[in-house]
This record gives sequence, C-alpha cells and structure tokens, in this order.
Amino acid sequence: MSIRRINSTGRRKILREDARIFVRPDSDGMLSFDAKLDLTGYDLPDDARVFVEAYRQTSFMRFPHGTVADPQSPPELARRLTEFASREGLRFRVKVTSTGERAGVLLAEGDRIPVNDDEEQPDDRIALLPTAPEDLGQETWRVDLTGANGPLLLVNKRVANWPAVAASPLFRSLVYPAAMQQVLWHIYKVEETLDMDDTEDWRCRWLRFAAELPCVGDPPTDGDDDHWGEWITTAVESFSREHQMLEHYIAFLAVEASA
Repeated sequence: MSIRRINSTGRRKILREDARIFVRPDSDGMLSFDAKLDLTGYDLPDDARVFVEAYRQTSFMRFPHGTVADPQSPPELARRLTEFASREGLRFRVKVTSTGERAGVLLAEGDRIPVNDDEEQPDDRIALLPTAPEDLGQETWRVDLTGANGPLLLVNKRVANWPAVAASPLFRSLVYPAAMQQVLWHIYKVEETLDMDDTEDWRCRWLRFAAELPCVGDPPTDGDDDHWGEWITTAVESFSREHQMLEHYIAFLAVEASA
C-alpha cells in the first residue's frame, strides 16, 4: 500500500499514482484533458474542494473538479487547454482546499504531475529539459529559464514538424550540450544554490544529474568561478561522450554528403 505523506504544515502530498492525467486533441486539434483522481485514504473532509491546474512555465489554467466526496469533472468543452498549443513540457497539479469558516486553506496537493498515456503507468521520471513551441523570430531555439519549475527548451514553432526536429539526433547533438551549459551556469550564478538533497527542486535534480555523470562528481563548494567553469565543462563533456553527440553529427554529415 502506498504511504500518504504529511509535511510539517499538515498538508498531505497526493501521490502521482492517485492523480493520472490524460491529454488528447479534440476533433479540431485543440488539446483537452481528463483527470482520474483517487483521494480515498488521504483522510480529507468530504466537502473539501478539488481543483486541477495545468501549467507550463508562466502559462496557467485552473479547473474545478467537485469535492472529495463528490468528484465532478467539468464538461468536455470546459476542459480544453486553450492556453497550450502542445503537450510538451505540460505539467499538472491537484489541489484540495477547505470550505467553511477557513475556506481556501490548502489541505493536500500533488505537483509536477506529467501527462500519461492510456496504456502507460504513471511516469516518476521528470524531464529535465522539456521542449515546447514558441515564436522566436529568427532564433531556432532558446532556453527559457524564467519559470519556477525549471528550464524549458523552446523550439521555433515556425519549424515544420518541430517535435520531430527537436527529437532528432542532429538537433540534440548541436543543441543539448550548449543548453546544458546554460542551465548549469544559471544555477550557479543566478539561482546561487548548491543544494543537492531536495529532489523536488529542479535545481537539485540538475546538479545531481550532472554530478552522477561519469568522471564528474559533486560541484565545487568554494564559489570560485574558475572551479565552477571547470566542473561545468567536465559535466558537458561527459554528457556528450555518454550520448555520442559528435558521432551523431558526423553520421548526419555523411548521409547528407551521399545524398
């Protein structure tokens, strides 16, 4: 049986296995979602209100879902994700709030819930650098570091079939090492954090990811720019070796030359 966690404020943490989100395009291509929630076992008041929130970086939508005792999804048209052109990088949170004299108090929450597919089990992995389309003018890609939930790799929406392009070995070989370097420098210089213990924090997850690469190790703790620069370079080099970035690029050039 899964353990329902309670933090120091008394707020319960809703597990991902109890909050499954499915996103599908409508007949006109607009995204909509379904939420399958199981809030039994959390010891929540029957009349507590339930909300599902969709978000990506600074875009946000909220949908009421009835109460704990009487969960009700909005009508299909009211579950359309009009603020989001794609499901890439899309995350959800489920909130349960009190009613009565102290209405609005947050009683339980599940955050960073990824989109699930029908036959898939809930995925506990969180993409470190999800992609999303954006109008970037003449830029092909950009790392967006403005969101509270971590970086987002924006791909120009004018690129035809941009999801396939972003997933291609060529794009990854040219973009991902540079993007990784940007993110790690941002964590050090702007976020100014060395915490590697809070796995709920995107900065911690990035630092742990880099530190666990072969021949990298923990980041410097002395705040020296040169030492951090060396550590970041080592991490990017190790990442590139692990994923054979140069080999992918050379293979692409060979195919182009033979065409």
